[in-house]
Amino acid sequence: MLDVRRLRVLREVALRGSIAAAAESLSFTPSAVSQQLAKLEQEAGVPLLERGPRSVRLAPAGWRLVEHAETILERLAEAEAELRELDGSPPALRVGSNTTAGAAIIPGALAGFKAARPDVEVMVAEADPLVSLARLRVRELDLAIVFEYDHVPLPSDPRLELELLLEEPLRVVLPAGHPVARQRAVRLLDLAADTWIRSTNRSSCNPFTERACRAAGFEPTIRFEFDDYTAMQNLVASGAGVAFAPDLGLSRLNPGVAVRPVAFGPKRRIYAAYRAGEGGGHGIPEMLAALRETIAAREPLFPALAGAS
Repeated sequence: MLDVRRLRVLREVALRGSIAAAAESLSFTPSAVSQQLAKLEQEAGVPLLERGPRSVRLAPAGWRLVEHAETILERLAEAEAELRELDGSPPALRVGSNTTAGAAIIPGALAGFKAARPDVEVMVAEADPLVSLARLRVRELDLAIVFEYDHVPLPSDPRLELELLLEEPLRVVLPAGHPVARQRAVRLLDLAADTWIRSTNRSSCNPFTERACRAAGFEPTIRFEFDDYTAMQNLVASGAGVAFAPDLGLSRLNPGVAVRPVAFGPKRRIYAAYRAGEGGGHGIPEMLAALRETIAAREPLFPALAGAS
């Protein structure tokens, strides 16, 4: 019989894209994840992974088993929720959020939510949008704050509903002394000779920099990958390269960088996602209202740049 815990490990590898990333997410060692996968392959009786010299990827049977695992995990989550209800435990709202949206929006929304629904416990877990959506599908989350970039849209899923919360421009972050920093709005083609910094492949927006630069007419030179905007700004300030960043990722500016809008530039959209037909469930309407109010009350980070194009 297939072990549910090992099915969860396989699904995490599918979500994260590597054994190392899955191990980090599960608080396992990579060796422990590999052992669990090997035992699952023995239980399944077919190869689930295609192993290369430096990486692994799921075999067709592995992807098929992940589909079944999601159905199983969804049913288990439903059973756990029913047992909590029968036990008289307080209702819980489980929210997934990426780092920048979580830091900028969630704290204010939590205060408004608790005023409206003091009876509901809120749990927040940080996760990349694609991981949050997958966990939403199997009922490990009730609501997710996710984003998509121009050139990197979220996958369409009829099982989920998305409500647009915020659309924000993607700025270019430059060394303060960069010649282009004197421009009110930057043309990407003027940065064709620069080195670029982008997000890692752990982030769903990893392809964005390459695709945006190609759309502007050039192939970018990418030598650095960071998901942390503070580390990215430090690199830019040192003169190592230039980068894209959304407004919410630039609330604390390094004094050695300049932030400029992109002429006819790309945008990032932030959504609240929940399972189709469940927008009225335990605390979701109140959390959506709190998120809207928090975003409406935000002051623009770069009012002097508003309208530049």
